[in-house]
Amino acid sequence: MLFDVFISHASEDKDDLVRPLAAALQQNRAEVWYDEFSLRAGDSLRRSIDIGLSKCRHGVVVLSQNFFRKHWPQWELDGLLQRQNSEGRQLILPVWHGVTRADVLGYSPSLADKVAVDSKQGLDHVVNELLKVLHPEGSTLLIARDVLIQAGYNPPVVTDDWWLDVVAASATNPMEGGFQEAMGWGHWGFPLPPSDSRPANRGLRLAQAAMQMLWQEEAERQRLSQVSSPEQVLEFIRSQPGLAITCEDYLPYLAAYAPQLTIRGCGGDFEELFEDWYRNSIKGNQARRAKGDKTGTALTKNGLPPKTEEILALRDPSFGDYSPALIACHFVQGDIMGPPVRVFETIDYVAWFLSDESSWMPTRVRRFLIEGLKEWAVWLWHHPTNDVRSLGVDENPIYGSLLHEMDNAKSVARFKLSEKTRQDIEARMQASSMLLKLKESGATLAKRFLDEKFIEKWFDEQQKIHRRDKDQQTKRKRAKHSERGKGRN
Repeated sequence: MLFDVFISHASEDKDDLVRPLAAALQQNRAEVWYDEFSLRAGDSLRRSIDIGLSKCRHGVVVLSQNFFRKHWPQWELDGLLQRQNSEGRQLILPVWHGVTRADVLGYSPSLADKVAVDSKQGLDHVVNELLKVLHPEGSTLLIARDVLIQAGYNPPVVTDDWWLDVVAASATNPMEGGFQEAMGWGHWGFPLPPSDSRPANRGLRLAQAAMQMLWQEEAERQRLSQVSSPEQVLEFIRSQPGLAITCEDYLPYLAAYAPQLTIRGCGGDFEELFEDWYRNSIKGNQARRAKGDKTGTALTKNGLPPKTEEILALRDPSFGDYSPALIACHFVQGDIMGPPVRVFETIDYVAWFLSDESSWMPTRVRRFLIEGLKEWAVWLWHHPTNDVRSLGVDENPIYGSLLHEMDNAKSVARFKLSEKTRQDIEARMQASSMLLKLKESGATLAKRFLDEKFIEKWFDEQQKIHRRDKDQQTKRKRAKHSERGKGRN
């Protein structure tokens, strides 16, 4: 741990100056090494003081007649002087307590030459003068640290290398300011305050980047995703200082990272915000329908413009009239220009929906998304991902057998589920069960997968794609033939 300041003093000066001084500096967000704050029962006094001397940004030396007579404080002063000389900077901050310049000169001419703070001007004056050095006005890092402390974090002092990571996290990403900006922040990332050369604004951006770095690390540790329960997501947001306000400011980002919160009744602290957004979206889309606007008609089942935005479809009784495949795709991988949201492979999401772990979800919503995953038909597994390799599945020779046999069959009529393929399904479902910590075995999930007829639906969707491609080819041929006919005339 690093400290803003180490206080070197004689024990006789604790009551009338040093203890209230240390407390006042702490209240002003200075990280203080002071024996009554920093030493615990069983600590080695010499070792603890050595740590404080070596890890402080500055050393406050309370010079008094008591100090001059004591051996231990002088030893501390020697250590601070050695650091000051080797580092070539002003590290020692003298405080005169009941002594004159002549007294200090008689003790140490070099210390008498240093500008000092005199305690006879009062504790507030001493604190304010020291803070001018410890927290200089306009220091970007100190501004950022203060913002983090106000938010509820306990960041290290600004000389800690942790701040190098924060500076890197605050750097402008290549997509910032462009139409794809949302994609540049990473999972559970949000736009940072604009880059600015003014210290106050730079400090605010650094602080926001630091908070974001911390909550992104925690989201990764928890493997927070679309399949996390609403309670887990809401508790995560509450536990990360600054995140709830950021989510309110960027509600579409929250809806992308945690679409489960958009389901009516699952929004927790954000329920009213989602409801207001949904109502406004309904009104806007109703107005477009009334005007005969055809935007989005290709995305719906009834050929009408959507009732609401895709991101809010799970909140709507008819799912915005969107096709199940479109909403399932949006649930798993988000908007094509939106922030990155996918955490697992599509087949892992399939396994989760087939598991009882998804039973918290309203039945109609759960069934709609299962049907959507079938229609989307992109759940086949190819090569083992890193997640799967970590479970040893890459050593299994049956991996990918289902893909191979389905590709060879070309149609559902020619497909026959072999024992090898069944084992492949069970093994992949077992991997999903382990990754997502599901209660069901791979065999149980495989049976549910087969009972839901995911394989049959996949062949059906491939046939639809084939027919659409064939129809488009026919239309192009007819159009080309028509153009040639016009040319002859």
